[in-house]
Amino acid sequence: MKRKIMMFLLSVLAVCLTACGKNGTAEGTDAGNDTAAEAEDQETAEETEGEETPSVSSAVREPVSCEDFTSKVVRLGEYKGLSAVRNVEEVTDEDVEAEIRAVKKDYGELTEVDRPAQMGDVVVINYTGYVDGETMDALQGAEFPLELGSGQFVPGFEEQLVGAVIDEKCEINLTFPEDYYEEIAGKEAYFEVYVESVSAYEVEGWGDDFIRENLEYESEEDMRASIREELQTAAEEDADVQVEYDLIMALLNGSEFDVQDADVEAYIGEMISEYETYAALYQMTLEDYLKTFQMTEEQLRNMYRETADFRVRMVLALQAVASAEQLEVTEEECQAKVEELAAEYGYSDPSAVEAVYSRDIIKEQMRQERALEFIRANAVIS
Repeated sequence: MKRKIMMFLLSVLAVCLTACGKNGTAEGTDAGNDTAAEAEDQETAEETEGEETPSVSSAVREPVSCEDFTSKVVRLGEYKGLSAVRNVEEVTDEDVEAEIRAVKKDYGELTEVDRPAQMGDVVVINYTGYVDGETMDALQGAEFPLELGSGQFVPGFEEQLVGAVIDEKCEINLTFPEDYYEEIAGKEAYFEVYVESVSAYEVEGWGDDFIRENLEYESEEDMRASIREELQTAAEEDADVQVEYDLIMALLNGSEFDVQDADVEAYIGEMISEYETYAALYQMTLEDYLKTFQMTEEQLRNMYRETADFRVRMVLALQAVASAEQLEVTEEECQAKVEELAAEYGYSDPSAVEAVYSRDIIKEQMRQERALEFIRANAVIS
């Protein structure tokens, strides 16, 4: 989650460009949260690729500039010599297998199998759960198709179904998370589960020839090695993002700010505009679009308030560091950035970038990035 927060906060410019697209039409955005909107909009983008999409340029608001802030840094904390630990998560064989299963799901057909259930299989189950010896509707289900490893059920449930066999009952014991439904949060439970069927995604002709023809790897061995390398690269990037997050938090915790509601609201408005873009893509009002997620605009604003407050403090602190260290951006450097962004997002004319973001905003973003680079370069990372 922190990776998503940081990528959102530190790549605002990229978000805006992808929101507008090459011609000011919606091409998909990342609002920086884990709602179902992301997956749903991705599916729609794929389904409508090549079709005319409604213009949403009016839904994209002018980006917030710290030059307009009334908030201030009361005291900038120490930004040299900050400490952080860089932990790179180990890539396991199971991680690689999970990626292989995802590929097979894309190319395979769901077929019933006569063997114990494995991760990635789809089991059809009947279940009844008990808390304090009693059950309730929310703890019961019949003929429910559950993909093991999908995370649909409470942590610990799907893992305990690995090894389950057809036409047998099994018992699952777990503890509900503290942030679960109030009446059962943090409580121990057990489930009686009956497995009706076990199915797997089978790929006809799976092997080196199939992989070479369809997946552009030389062999299954090459595929596994490449996937492991990609996962390792992602783990390294995640570790770097975590370090940056921890350094920023250390800076913010050591600083004092006078944060004004107007600046927080401005950032909330910018994030709300992402949803206005989604709504325009579906030719819906924001109110109607949010109803599909059983959410109101007020609820969405409240959900983003903490993130917006964090963002105000982060921008203020990074700009203060940039000023203290005289980290400036020349016109030549700004122009190079404009051309880089144009190439990255498919603009044939670099000046189209400035129709989305002014040069002042681009420079402001670059100064913040340089401040973060400076903080990291002068940090103690173990």
